[in-house]
Amino acid sequence: MKKTKVGIIGLGWPGRAHLKGYQASDKTSVVAVCDMNAELAQQQADENDVDAYTDHKKMLKEADLDAVSVCLPNFLHAPVSLDALRAGKHVLCEKPPALNAQEARKMAATAKSKKLTLMYALCQRFSAESILAKDYISKGELGDIYYGRAVYHRRRGIPGGSRSWFVDKKRSGGGALIDIGVHALDCAWWLMGTPKPVSVSGMAYGKFRHLGPKDSNFDVDDSAFALIKFANEATLILECSWALNLPGGSVIQIAGTKGGASMSPLKIYTEREGLQIDIDPEVPSTDAFANQTAHFVDSIQRKKTPLVSSEHGVQLMQMLDGIYQSAATGKETRIR
Repeated sequence: MKKTKVGIIGLGWPGRAHLKGYQASDKTSVVAVCDMNAELAQQQADENDVDAYTDHKKMLKEADLDAVSVCLPNFLHAPVSLDALRAGKHVLCEKPPALNAQEARKMAATAKSKKLTLMYALCQRFSAESILAKDYISKGELGDIYYGRAVYHRRRGIPGGSRSWFVDKKRSGGGALIDIGVHALDCAWWLMGTPKPVSVSGMAYGKFRHLGPKDSNFDVDDSAFALIKFANEATLILECSWALNLPGGSVIQIAGTKGGASMSPLKIYTEREGLQIDIDPEVPSTDAFANQTAHFVDSIQRKKTPLVSSEHGVQLMQMLDGIYQSAATGKETRIR
């Protein structure tokens, strides 16, 4: 099978991580990179022996590409991904899927009409711990899953400097929730079996905006909390923050009728012959970004639906939109 030829759009650290991931596979060839910073684009092109561009539309037109990674600020995810899909390229788009569910639906519809792969880069699904936890759950060792808890806190970690777009709602779509909360939410939701969300209740706060970039229009949340209900009657509690007066860290917990799982580190709680036991699985050392890009390419080559599908992107944005709506109205938001 011939190699899949890929271009990278956006060369911040996520773009460089995608680039490294593709280079770890013998099924992929990176042939072009693009960034508005001409010096950075040329530097990466020289280091990796590929063509450099500063205009993604020119790259899509001129470079011999099968697929692209879109690793840009949130407000560019939908328009640039749509440009790529309309140009006949498969797309791996960084998180969050879009600024809102409406954009995500348009992206999904375009990919479907063009018969192209649209996948979202939610790398926690591809970590060794997550894959191992999913294996335990898929084998039925935890029983019927009915509860999840997803936490991603920073004690102090508000994006600043040149990244001030993170705190501008028009460009980011939101704050801590859409930036880091989406990782915790997606991982827990996936481990729970991606049940259909039906309602959310949430609150969002901006208690530490004075610590943000001084030259920015800080109008997003620095913390958010939510309860999400699913059609199968399971529930998920989500907590996330850029700034909170508690220790930083991330925790994913899943509970079922036979056992539970917690990470990180990964621990399995179950019973054997009537005795409660804790299992500390041996977790292999793997690169989540390399696993992610390899899966994207495999999905293209095998013409199969990727693990993080375009429909998952729509549902994730529905949950995020719902949390923000609930926070604004003080009422539960129904998801249809």
